[in-house]
Amino acid sequence: MGNSSSGSGNTSSSGSGNGGAGRAGAGPVDVCQNEAKDANESDADCGGSSECDRCISGASCTVDGDCKSDFCKAKRCADPTCFDKVINQNETAIDCGGVCVACDLGVTCSINSDCTDQYCKDGVCSDHCASGAKELDETAVDCGGSCKPCGANMGCTEASDCESKVCLNKKCLAATCSDQTINQDESDLDCGGVCSATKPCQVGAHCKSAADCGSWICSAAGKCLADIVVDPLAIIDDFEDGDTSLPKIDGREGPWYHYGDSSTGALGSIAPVVISRGASTRGMRTTGMGYSVWGSGAGTNLKQPPAGQTWYDASAYDSVTFWARAQAPITFLVVLPDIDTDPVGKTCVPANNGCDHHYFKSVSVGTTWQRVTVAFADLSLEPGTMPVPTRFAPEAIVAVQFRFAPGLDYDLYLDDVAFLKAN
Repeated sequence: MGNSSSGSGNTSSSGSGNGGAGRAGAGPVDVCQNEAKDANESDADCGGSSECDRCISGASCTVDGDCKSDFCKAKRCADPTCFDKVINQNETAIDCGGVCVACDLGVTCSINSDCTDQYCKDGVCSDHCASGAKELDETAVDCGGSCKPCGANMGCTEASDCESKVCLNKKCLAATCSDQTINQDESDLDCGGVCSATKPCQVGAHCKSAADCGSWICSAAGKCLADIVVDPLAIIDDFEDGDTSLPKIDGREGPWYHYGDSSTGALGSIAPVVISRGASTRGMRTTGMGYSVWGSGAGTNLKQPPAGQTWYDASAYDSVTFWARAQAPITFLVVLPDIDTDPVGKTCVPANNGCDHHYFKSVSVGTTWQRVTVAFADLSLEPGTMPVPTRFAPEAIVAVQFRFAPGLDYDLYLDDVAFLKAN
């Protein structure tokens, strides 16, 4: 009874449905092959939320996922390109890798050729200069070319491939202080920096610090400047003999000493030391701490032979000069006792503290060597001397001293103390 000609169903020649006309007894038609756009498809037999294939180029679409190209443009599936801002074709990231241009650092990759640096590590484009292999324009493993310069004996094609900036016979040479190249930390050609000890820079050469220069003077513009010229007879002490006595030059003769107030527990010292300042290898060091009354200092008497102390005639000069540096920036006084302020001159009155108020100038030094020059014309007189002097007496200087204020701890280095001749 179910096969009557008037019944409806999949076997009826006149029935409707998925049986298809003229195909009595045929099975259901696949909706993805019915050549019609069903409700869940974006075009006939493709796309949409259906289980059908994604659509070919030119078919209707609403989202990129409807298309084999993963690119839906103006509601039509478009051919993939390397400029469509979509990961398609065999790209490893948006519009790069695979058939497209190589990807930048940090972008997803599959193989080295996917990357601009030709180095794909753990699926990410990485710096080829750390790959452990020689790539691209490298002249040796991970150096040269666009990577860091190579060390000595490594491959090179030009000077810039080498740390030393010297490439010979395709090998980097080690830097030296005579290779006619500014390398290492030199401030100018084969001078300054590590070369300073044997080849300090001359006047006019570039410098990064005073230590680069033979003169030990580097201008704010980064050029070595000439030092002042000191007459050999004007040198009070260059300390190269390593002792605490003045060299016997032009009648000067006396000791270096430390002096200070009577503060309990105060400590002070003065001693020759080894230094490194150009050609100078020795200097004098003075330290002090705990002086709280009037302070302390160091100095030398200019004329103290065994027969007794007197004064020195420095009228041929107009200044005193020296090199100095401190462990920490510091300000102190350069003091010049003369015949009128020091008891040895027998001019001032010791009673009521009428002596030992000397001529002075305040100076400051930092932690690097610097030249200090004090002109006699710039000296001031400490109040208290009786009778009050009318002028500083360069023809009768008793001593050269460096005085530090009470409560000030200090560690000062001195070198090349000298007079300067009047112009």
